[in-house]
Amino acid sequence: MKLLPSSLAARTFLLVVATVAIAEFATFSLIFQNGRATHMHKTVQFVTGQIRLLQSVLPGLDPGARQNLEGADIGEQWLQLVPDGDLVPRREARFGFAHGLGERLEQALGEPVLLRHSRQNPRGGLWIGFQAGGERWWLVLPPPRFEPQGLPRDLWQWLAATLAVLVGLAAIFVRGIVGPLQRLGEAVAATGGGAARTVLPEGPKEVQTLATQHNTMVAQLARSDAERREMLAGLTHDLRAPLARLRVRLALLENADDSAGLTHDVDDMERIVSQCLAFLRSEEDCAQPTAPLLIADAVSDEVARHAELGRAVTMTVSEAAAPCQVAIAGVALRRILDNLIGNALQYGAPPVEVEILVDRPGSVCLRVRDHGPGIPAELRERALEPFAQIEPARATRGSCGLGLAIVRTIVASCGGQVRLSNADEGGLIVEVVFPTTAPSVGQ
Repeated sequence: MKLLPSSLAARTFLLVVATVAIAEFATFSLIFQNGRATHMHKTVQFVTGQIRLLQSVLPGLDPGARQNLEGADIGEQWLQLVPDGDLVPRREARFGFAHGLGERLEQALGEPVLLRHSRQNPRGGLWIGFQAGGERWWLVLPPPRFEPQGLPRDLWQWLAATLAVLVGLAAIFVRGIVGPLQRLGEAVAATGGGAARTVLPEGPKEVQTLATQHNTMVAQLARSDAERREMLAGLTHDLRAPLARLRVRLALLENADDSAGLTHDVDDMERIVSQCLAFLRSEEDCAQPTAPLLIADAVSDEVARHAELGRAVTMTVSEAAAPCQVAIAGVALRRILDNLIGNALQYGAPPVEVEILVDRPGSVCLRVRDHGPGIPAELRERALEPFAQIEPARATRGSCGLGLAIVRTIVASCGGQVRLSNADEGGLIVEVVFPTTAPSVGQ
């Protein structure tokens, strides 16, 4: 339902509070109705007794006593007897209590009674007319007698205090259920994002069971991942020895043309092995906590290193990004730049432009652009996946499609993200966004 809140905590809290409120309302409604019924029963008994007593006394009333009754003040707050006359209100009493009282008095007395009430006179009570000695008399009930009393104030205060306590208990109860579920959900989301995280089994038994199963799954994933890394690392390591022997034998060949082609193949194989090892090491390095790194200085050093090797690489840093710090290891940042610059030169076209700027408050962006053909929009997400080959020809140039996957793995472990786009003038733009560890000045 759209009217209900979206979160489980809010729905559970609303359910508990609504249940308590309905239960309290039903309880006090029963108390109030029982009080009204009791009040009606006592009033009927009291008035019936008074009328029967007066019907036996009034026929023998002397003139002096009758004159005293006619001059009585109707405003008194106790039961009064008044003879029929001009003081009697003409308006019939039609409210609920008077209607029920009239029916019960007629049943108890066995004769009709009249009820009058004057709303204009706040001092007037409920007038009950009966026959005594051949004439009509009126018994006047003051308001406290015929108006049912509401619940006492202290009872309402007790109700409010009870509801406040129950709401507090409901909040604790809901927190004990939803809190462990929320933490379990965060752990599941982190595991799905590649950062496996266990959670402490707590809360209800069912939630504890889920948490235990999640921790078991995380442990199994960790073992499988460790076995995979160990297998790939061993495979790539074992390949290095025969590659080295093959290179030595190629150097001893007499035909230079044949050795040049074979040497190129060996270089491609060695590059693939190096990429696999870099991909495995990127996962291991990112798991290590690191101290904040001044990204502008670190990138400047790496760009200068590439420039010394004769590569067409330039760099600009915005004033706002100069003091930004990022929690990343220097070796991890070096792998990011090596892959981005290497891809830009190998598959794009020089010059390669490296830029550091503030992406938004709390983050800094490392932007690398080449001047090649770029990557079509529908293939950019696939380009970030491990072992993805955008162009089949790349597989013949010593590439196994791990460059951008290495970059994304490292960046994701730092809490950042990688974005690909094409420049308007041509060329691929790779934006690596890192969260900063210190407040940065806006652009």
